[in-house]
Amino acid sequence: MNTTAQRTRDAWLALRCQMGDGDAFRELVAEMERPLLYFATKLLGDEDGALDVLQKTWLRAFRMVRQLEEPQQLRAWLYQIVRGLAVDEFRKRASVQRLEQKYAEQQPEAGDEPTFNQEDAAAVHRALDELEPRLREVLLLHFLEDLPIAEVAVIVGCPEGTVKSRLHHGKRLLRTLLRRESHD
Repeated sequence: MNTTAQRTRDAWLALRCQMGDGDAFRELVAEMERPLLYFATKLLGDEDGALDVLQKTWLRAFRMVRQLEEPQQLRAWLYQIVRGLAVDEFRKRASVQRLEQKYAEQQPEAGDEPTFNQEDAAAVHRALDELEPRLREVLLLHFLEDLPIAEVAVIVGCPEGTVKSRLHHGKRLLRTLLRRESHD
């Protein structure tokens, strides 16, 4: 399809989506899912992460399509969403790697000391996934992003004392989950 025809079709689909036409959104997903998944996979280098990004993309697109001011830019808008979410995913992964590196650097060099390996990192990730979101978010922001408690409080919208309490409970639960996993 030539560019003008494609833009016209995109604009028509966008306008129908903006009017709440569910069939139009299904058509959009059917048409764009494969190219967007390919793009996300190439950006992230991993299909599982790309599928997560794609799912978030469709949720965001569904919620925000009415705010799209230039319907003929629908395709570019979707690619921008995928790119933004992929960048967020990269940042999250980089934060996890920094935490793992920081932890590894803090560990003593002695041969009989416990080591932190990929299995340990995976266990921490699994344990974090099991925490309720309000505990997980403060742990991630404070320990992975290295943000002070005051900034975490602003981000999550609660008092500093509540953040401290959530950090305390989150660390305690994380320890329990990690001990449980090491015994399995």
